[in-house]
Amino acid sequence: MYKPGFALASTLILAMSISACGSENSAENSGAAATADSGNSAPAAKAKVKISYLTFRVGTHASAKMEEEQIKQFNAKYGDEVEVVVEEIPSDAAYVDKIKILAASGDVPDVVMGKDGINDVLIKGNLATPFNDYLDKNPEWKAAIGEDALTSNTRDGKIWSISDQKQNIGYFYNKEMFEQAGIKPAETWDEFISNNEKLKAAGFVPLALMTGENAWTSNLILAAMIGTNGDNGKSFMNTLHPTNFNTPEMIQALNLMKDLMEKYSTKDALGAGYANAANAFSQNKAAMIANGPWMIGDFSDPTKSSKDFDKKVGVAAFPNNSLISTYEVGYMIGAQTPETRDAAEKFIRFKTGLEGQTIALEYGNVMPVSNEVQPSDALKQKYPILVESILVAQKTQIHYRTLDSIVYPNVTDAWKTLYPKLVSGRSTAEEIAQELTDIAAKNK
Repeated sequence: MYKPGFALASTLILAMSISACGSENSAENSGAAATADSGNSAPAAKAKVKISYLTFRVGTHASAKMEEEQIKQFNAKYGDEVEVVVEEIPSDAAYVDKIKILAASGDVPDVVMGKDGINDVLIKGNLATPFNDYLDKNPEWKAAIGEDALTSNTRDGKIWSISDQKQNIGYFYNKEMFEQAGIKPAETWDEFISNNEKLKAAGFVPLALMTGENAWTSNLILAAMIGTNGDNGKSFMNTLHPTNFNTPEMIQALNLMKDLMEKYSTKDALGAGYANAANAFSQNKAAMIANGPWMIGDFSDPTKSSKDFDKKVGVAAFPNNSLISTYEVGYMIGAQTPETRDAAEKFIRFKTGLEGQTIALEYGNVMPVSNEVQPSDALKQKYPILVESILVAQKTQIHYRTLDSIVYPNVTDAWKTLYPKLVSGRSTAEEIAQELTDIAAKNK
């Protein structure tokens, strides 16, 4: 089990010392203790099971309120059985790095979010427990997740993680900037480029892109460009662990991304993290950002967005009537003892069941995996753009996954070094595609 520090070890040493000191009198006291206990047949209270859990959904993270409420309600319901020891990690990237370091030593937390290739690391390291037996024993929970979500996280018949959300991702845009530029959301990629040019001519920075961390907002657009480029592009973006990036679709998309970063993004796009890109959009410094509905709450948060910014935001599908549509990897069991595994499963079951999905939707604008979970009237009134996001998703016809969800972890790690080489001209799109292929080959 993951050890967040040496405090527990110190406690155990102290307990052993006390036990050793008391052992000298154990013989003479044993008879009295036995007599006292013999009249009490009530079973001893079952001790809580402690489980460790690291989370990056803290502070200003878009899902921090959701995380806090889920843990709060879990504790209210199961706190007498399970104690969740939470360690807060400052960012998604820091979380991924820490879990990979812990996995290298074979010592991961009891509950792990399998994002950004962590699932591959844990499966390969024999550090995870599949959910098949747990789900078979709880058909209601299995139904709440659904076959599609379970299948997305199944390898060779084993269900390694439980999805906590469905990702329907297009892009958000500033309606005032679009109106001043005389444009509407693009239906084709040619129109998308034209929109960028018109926004720039009107004095606006078109795109909030980034190359740091996992290049999230940039790679959502890259995925869309590949996924809408014919049957081959769509097939690539729906293939787990692609090994050949030397495709016309990838090279064409990389060249287009180079142009977007050079001509239409913020000056700090190269090296920027997610926080930089999100701030650029929310503070009226960029007209568009590719991201999911979990960002919606930020638009009315005065600590993150300019005043009344939520009234300026529209949502659109990507060109060719397409959308990123995939299931989050979700939670994995990293616990190594029967007791902690069962406790970890209970925590994950709460977070991903109907209760947890409802909390995620209401507090984090996270799309549930179950159709039974629907937004409340209050949520619809508070965040009308959430309803608009759902309607946009329902109208799309072409769907594909995120790059993070299909590529090997070392490919995800490489973007932060490859994009600067591409944009600076030190490497061509063809050379970047070959590098990606070589990086993927290291997993064989």
